[in-house]
Amino acid sequence: MGAPPFNDLVHESSLTLTWLNAAQRSVVVKAPLQRAYAQWARVEDLPKFITPLRNIKRIDGSQFSYTWHPDGQERQGVFQILLQIPGRRIAWRTLSNGFMSGVVSFEPRSDGETEVTLKIRSIFDPPNLSRRIDEYLGNFKQLVERQEGRV
Repeated sequence: MGAPPFNDLVHESSLTLTWLNAAQRSVVVKAPLQRAYAQWARVEDLPKFITPLRNIKRIDGSQFSYTWHPDGQERQGVFQILLQIPGRRIAWRTLSNGFMSGVVSFEPRSDGETEVTLKIRSIFDPPNLSRRIDEYLGNFKQLVERQEGRV
């Protein structure tokens, strides 16, 4: 009914319906799978490549507080790691400030290359979500590849 592909409908309340935008992108990084996975699994370091994120702090074993600066506006919230399969996949969702969820997957291409796939579903920023994912993955690729040879 006129909805763009890959969009889902989210019920925010009994009276309000919101379109949920989704985008998925992949990048191949010149790094072994374990190094690529380990970088993403250091949740407090996410702002190094997801630039609107700031001040991530662990609350407990699976929840983190964060400050988010999309388009210059500051928002604070909490997200939760829902699934963590070492060396393979990390999934999360926000618990506050609207809805966003994501999953990042890691597939070995060779001993020295890993394909990283990021999928995000969000009520925020529908026109720019794909571009932002490309930017975050590009930043991640640069960060991981710069660390080549480091422990």
